[in-house]
Amino acid sequence: MKFFTRPKIYLVGKQVMSDADARRFLEEEGTTWMTDTAIDGEKLPELAGRMCYMSFGDKQGRKSNKDYLGHILEVGHGSVLEHTVFNFIFTGVSRSLTHELIRHRAGFGYSQLSQRYVDERDASFVIPPAMQGDAELESALRGFCENTSKLYAELTDKLADKYTSPRQLVDFALREELLVAKDDGYAFKPGHGEAKPPAGTRSIAQWATLVESDKEANKYLKKVTLTARRKTAREAARCVLPNATETKIFVTANARALRHFIELRGDIHAEAEIRALACDLCRLMIKEAPNLFGDYEVVKLPDGSERTRTKHRKV
Repeated sequence: MKFFTRPKIYLVGKQVMSDADARRFLEEEGTTWMTDTAIDGEKLPELAGRMCYMSFGDKQGRKSNKDYLGHILEVGHGSVLEHTVFNFIFTGVSRSLTHELIRHRAGFGYSQLSQRYVDERDASFVIPPAMQGDAELESALRGFCENTSKLYAELTDKLADKYTSPRQLVDFALREELLVAKDDGYAFKPGHGEAKPPAGTRSIAQWATLVESDKEANKYLKKVTLTARRKTAREAARCVLPNATETKIFVTANARALRHFIELRGDIHAEAEIRALACDLCRLMIKEAPNLFGDYEVVKLPDGSERTRTKHRKV
């Protein structure tokens, strides 16, 4: 069993700009544009901002990308930052954290690990920052999580056994629309892989009787309903999993939304686990796009934790 003490961040996607189409736009407008950044995520908001006022060529006042975006941040013209998008995978984060993370809706997109389709009997857990370093508290949490995992596995297995009764198998076949209504009863749809479905049209009770007495029919229904039965078992058993259960989440966000997240969740008043994530994300973005995030700093606090800070708030 694994326990996490710090989130992990994977930057899996970055903004890409079509230089050819940008040049074609400028040529057809009879103008030119010079920028000194090689980072596409920094080029795009500059191009968007300059297009608003057609400040290209002779009208190009601030020459460097850093100066241009610095002015954008200073005056709060944050809408142009929405054109730059980044894609991340966060792991080693708790369900508590993602409950807060997904409150950030504008400018964000999410895809999270499913507890219905993924068996969590070998789940990892997150130790909250407040408990880290306290042997007694950590031991209590670890013991609780171990017991919870055992209970989850027990519930999942018992539910899986429960769902193999003849009537349950028929009910799952109905739920998955493998058995469909006819004028005189219910019949299987033709073809589910290599196995052939039982032939005939019967009432629900008659199908249950057949599944109980016929080994081949029983075997067929167990096979074609396996995924649905496992999913149903897990979705019920997950009720015992704590908020400390580790999860994985794919996150897409534009630069303006990321700044807002870093500002709010990196604040001293934010919950400790998500504040740690915001601080690590802040460091990463300063490195990836300094002209967009270089006004931020990560500050060490007296208790050893960190916070983020910027002079350009709510851009």
